[in-house]
This record gives sequence, C-alpha cells and structure tokens, in this order.
Amino acid sequence: RRRERERSGARRRRRERERERSMNRVHCITSRAQATPRRLTPAVLHAGAGPSRGRSLSLSVQATATTEDTSSPDKMIKKLKGKVVSAKMDKTVVVRVTRQFAHPKYGKRIQKNKKFYAHDEENECKEGDIVIVEADTPKSKLKRWKLKEVVEKAVVKE
Repeated sequence: RRRERERSGARRRRRERERERSMNRVHCITSRAQATPRRLTPAVLHAGAGPSRGRSLSLSVQATATTEDTSSPDKMIKKLKGKVVSAKMDKTVVVRVTRQFAHPKYGKRIQKNKKFYAHDEENECKEGDIVIVEADTPKSKLKRWKLKEVVEKAVVKE
C-alpha cells in the first residue's frame, strides 16, 4: 500500500509539472499561418503575444531617476500617482493608488487598489486631491512615502 501511495504521489507531481509547463507556453501564429509553441518571457509578454492578447498593461507606478538628495546618480526613486482618501491625521495623508492590468488567463482588465500612508509636511492636501508621492525613509510604522506634488486640487461643492 505504501508503494502504491508513493507511486500515486509521484504520478500526481508529474501531472502538476506537466500542467505547469503547458500553462507556461503560448501558441503564436507565424507568417506562414502555422501555430508554434513559444516560451513566455518578459520580452514576449511585452510584445503582446502573451495572455493579455495584445492589450498593453497600464500601471500608475512611475520610476524615474533623480540626482537630488542621492549619493549615486543611478538611483531610482519610486513614484506613485493616486487620490487622497483621508487627510484627517496631522502631517499624514492616505493615498489610494489604482493599478490596472489584464487577467493572466482571461485577459479581462482588472483594477486593484492599494492605500499608502504619505508624509505631508505642510498639511496642504485635502480629500479628493490627485497627488504624486515618492518613496522615502520610514517615518513611522506605516509611513514610507512623502508627498512630492499636488497634481490636481479637489473641487469643493457648496
């Protein structure tokens, strides 16, 4: 019985490996209209041959190289663009960043939200503002970002 269980476990693992390999391949149509399997690499996915079906992925994450306040000129600083959802704390804002991507298997566009706590030294942000925050040294347990600029002020309804 033990041998049978070991054999069935090995068989199951082999099936899982084969399923993983088949999921990692995509069929591309060549100029001669023949379907050939092609390995999914970042370059292939970027070219639009992957599961996104030719749709480009858009993220709100922007990484740019800046030379201010850094020791090396090659240092990249992460920047995120989002909407202020809370400005009730002193010198702190909560920014909701929405990223949009294609589902890995079905290709449908999906939106995911994530909230970041950012340091706002002058308390200049209000709820609804569109802002850009950049990565910074940790200020507290949750704050790892600082306010860089306010892109768009919220419209106040009266």
